[in-house]
Amino acid sequence: MDLQKELDNLKRYMGGKNEDAFKKQADYINANITSESDQKAIDEFMSELLSGISVKTEELIQEAESILVREQLKEVSEIVSMSYIAQKYFNKNRTWLYQKINGNLKNGKPAKFSDSEMQTFNFALKDISSKIGSIAIHP
Repeated sequence: MDLQKELDNLKRYMGGKNEDAFKKQADYINANITSESDQKAIDEFMSELLSGISVKTEELIQEAESILVREQLKEVSEIVSMSYIAQKYFNKNRTWLYQKINGNLKNGKPAKFSDSEMQTFNFALKDISSKIGSIAIHP
């Protein structure tokens, strides 16, 4: 048995497209493990797969968080100046804030709010809300 070829075949069946073929291939490999080096190769193969899944999962989580932030701020950003928030509460420019909101890539990684930045952003929104809520124009 050419283990690497069999593992490559197993990889082709991953992703839920053909569960029966995946199970059959996994069972075949499992039944034909003949040495400790085969087991080690399988362990390395699985470790690489899990690492790839972990990275992809993290990317999906970051993308979902970015979409959630954008959706939550969609209407607010039409009402309140994001430039004002960036400058007054973060001492940054509008571009910096929009990179965080949109999850733009910066140095190869999606920009996102740190916990303290998220707290500052929430404070800014509450502060602005309070200021707007306290205004009443009298003739």
